[in-house]
Amino acid sequence: MRWRALVLDDEPRYRDILRRVLEREGFSVRSAENGEDAVAQILQGEVDLLVTDLQMPKVTGLDLIELTSRLPHPPQVLLITAQKGMLEGRLKRFGSVHCLLKPFSLNDFRAKIGLLTGHWTSPSVAPVAEGEFSSPLSCTLN
Repeated sequence: MRWRALVLDDEPRYRDILRRVLEREGFSVRSAENGEDAVAQILQGEVDLLVTDLQMPKVTGLDLIELTSRLPHPPQVLLITAQKGMLEGRLKRFGSVHCLLKPFSLNDFRAKIGLLTGHWTSPSVAPVAEGEFSSPLSCTLN
């Protein structure tokens, strides 16, 4: 099965980096710049993995998690946040939600996605684009 991922972040740079990492690993990836766009794509039912930032205007990552939890076949969810402590109690009622704390490396991202999907084809992290990072293992997304 080829995993269908949706990457949602209101910061274009981070959204693009995460999208490209997943594409290089063989995921079919779509992206959304805001929660409204993500809702439309999620309701089409073609999302197996949702990677979403928590803090966004209007429709937040938590709003999307609540929406996906009501679907007949909810996607796996990776919530990117700097605020895990205050969310742990609220997230426990949702089955397949994992958190990735900011700042994180691409290696951290890949490991978390691997846990959620059991899918990784590359044995090591490769740079997303030549010269984009001084070292792919030390890339920090804030």
